[in-house]
Amino acid sequence: MANSKDNLSKYGKAFIGFDEISGNAMDSIGGYTGTLYNNPQRVQGWNGKDYAMSFNGINQYVQFNNSIVPNNSSYTIRFKFKKDTVPTVWGNILATTSFSGTANGTHIGISTNGRLSFANIKNGVNNINGVTTSIPICDGQWHDVVIFFDIENNNLNIFIDRINRASRTLQDVNITNNMNMFIGRSGGTDYLLCSIDSLEVYHQIISPIPDKYLVQHNAQYKYHNGTSWKTTTATEENFIQYGMNNLNHITEVQWQELSGDKSIVMWSDFEDKQYASVVLNKEDFTAKELLGDNPQVIYYTDSDNSQIVVETGVDPYSVYDYIGELPTVVAYTESADDIIVSTTTEPFDLYEEFGDEVEVLCHIGGETVNEADLILEANWSPVDELEGDFEVVTWTDEAPDTAQRVLEMKAVPKPQFIKLVNPKRLYGYLDDVVATDISQSYRDEARYFVTDADTSRWYVWDKESETFVEKDASTEQAISANGMKHDELNAITDKQWRTWHKKYLNIGVFLKDNPRDTIVSVVENVSYKDYLPRNTTTVSDTSLYILNTTAKIDLQLNGNLLTGVLSDDDLTRVQYRVSLNGQNYYPHDGSWTTLGSSPQIIALSFASSDIRIDDWNTVKVEFRDFYGTIDYWQNRFMGAYSGLIFKDVYGQYYSSEIGELLNYLDFGVIIAGQTTIEHEVILKNQYGYDVKDIHLYANTTNFPTGMKCEFSTSLSSFTPQPELRLNKTLKNNEEMSFFIRLKTELGATPDANGSFDIIVRADKA
Repeated sequence: MANSKDNLSKYGKAFIGFDEISGNAMDSIGGYTGTLYNNPQRVQGWNGKDYAMSFNGINQYVQFNNSIVPNNSSYTIRFKFKKDTVPTVWGNILATTSFSGTANGTHIGISTNGRLSFANIKNGVNNINGVTTSIPICDGQWHDVVIFFDIENNNLNIFIDRINRASRTLQDVNITNNMNMFIGRSGGTDYLLCSIDSLEVYHQIISPIPDKYLVQHNAQYKYHNGTSWKTTTATEENFIQYGMNNLNHITEVQWQELSGDKSIVMWSDFEDKQYASVVLNKEDFTAKELLGDNPQVIYYTDSDNSQIVVETGVDPYSVYDYIGELPTVVAYTESADDIIVSTTTEPFDLYEEFGDEVEVLCHIGGETVNEADLILEANWSPVDELEGDFEVVTWTDEAPDTAQRVLEMKAVPKPQFIKLVNPKRLYGYLDDVVATDISQSYRDEARYFVTDADTSRWYVWDKESETFVEKDASTEQAISANGMKHDELNAITDKQWRTWHKKYLNIGVFLKDNPRDTIVSVVENVSYKDYLPRNTTTVSDTSLYILNTTAKIDLQLNGNLLTGVLSDDDLTRVQYRVSLNGQNYYPHDGSWTTLGSSPQIIALSFASSDIRIDDWNTVKVEFRDFYGTIDYWQNRFMGAYSGLIFKDVYGQYYSSEIGELLNYLDFGVIIAGQTTIEHEVILKNQYGYDVKDIHLYANTTNFPTGMKCEFSTSLSSFTPQPELRLNKTLKNNEEMSFFIRLKTELGATPDANGSFDIIVRADKA
């Protein structure tokens, strides 16, 4: 992982530290700005210094002016996170999406079991690439979270405090983000009570291994494990396994155990290592503690002691005292790019250099010229005294066909932002916008914006997000910084113009000239093309055809449950068949279902015995209409047990939905009169639909006399109950925890192989 300074310098896309004293949250790499809503508070940062951002979980959040998370490519996200309690509802840490039917993007949040989850949304379908960490992190402590979205290796990994806590194979790598990045919520109302600090976004995968340190002492390589010094060899494997992430834990006394010379040896897998630092902790001290209350400075010299002068401090000086009045800047680089060296000075005018009175001397070579004229033209006109807009009105008694109305004015050109008075109504898709720009200048100062009928908001094409984004056009500086240049406008393709879904088009053109005519901005005309047919259609002959449209299918796969509708716009009869992993599934012989009226409802549940558990499965639905036109729908899904499933805290299943035993809930040896420790069991809904009225109980038929089973919904305040009846709804793919223990009485009948079953029942919500 090198260190953040190295990684950000080479791969960083954004770094948001929340260390501003007040105001917006600023990104120090890409220049993105995060607007604060409802006043989230700055609190002490994760390292005990600077600031972090704290959210109340009710209405506070930050939204940036860009999605920041890369589209359709590998990336790394790292941040520091702290939350005191487990949330009662899902809350988002970071999101680039809403939850609408067409939403696309990424969200990272905390589920109701206190674990961190990552998922993508694509075309409104949630939980693509979804994964949840194996441990809860809502413990009131700061945690270092790193998420690797690795397209090249087709996997996703989440590290918490440098330990891999979740991994999965990517289901879909083509993910775009259609919302500017939120922190503390998403486009919905899923606010989160938490603190967030040091958000880092990288445009590729960084190494998960931090810089490692060993101490070289007496030709040996050593590390301190918190108790004593240990010896190892300086191999890469040993650096990774035994090397220290930092030296902060080593005390001064422990350093003194290594007598003689010592060297710090650092290992890093960062290719372009530029920064390395070692901080050795020592108790604070002052000069007074070292020198006493009355320190003396003693000099020894053979010179006359009257000539000795001792001074403290330094006289004021200028950089020119060291480099002279005409410094030379020498730049060395191996790059072939142009080198630009700039110097900065305060604004000045002629009078500051020469005083209030200036004499001009003129030398003329002509012998016949006996005087010199100096003409000073003032940069002023009576028109300058008129404030606001004005009109020039002329009157003449000449005939209209011979009258010459010409207004000539010499003035300093003023930049202007010109827009159409009436926006153009678009019919069909926009194909192209053509601007005839004949500007003559050493740099391109013309800028272009587009909008619809609302001219208070202006847009430009953003290559990164591949969409039109709103930009500030309220000032000249903002227009120059945000507007499109002529070549950028021309580079927008017809496919990109077709994403302009507004009914109107208005073009804003910013023109800027200067008095020396080195910048002349001229746009002769601006036009646009659309895909509206311009020619009429003449019907000269007609024939009657039977037009058959292909049947269509709308299917959803939730867990192992396949549901949907097969229909045909022609209202002809339809039929279908289903295959699973290349084998016939329904009907079992591979034939088609009987032709039936359209629409037909499809509902199939795949048994765990028919699918590959924890592996990819492919389901294919072929369908055809009465005329024999065939089409198909196909999808891949990760196989999992269906129904209400019991798991342990590490995600391992205890049994399948048909009662197949996969793992034991082992209480070990129980002594009569003893109450066992509580075991956490996770109940997950994998039916494909929501369930309610959950009833949990134990089948204790095989229990020995004097033993009973106790349930509780909480561990911190374990309230023993013989069974659990939960008046709640457990959503599809949602998890909940409950706790169980065994209690025995003195004199209980011994049993060497006691066992029992935990049974769960629920109704469809």
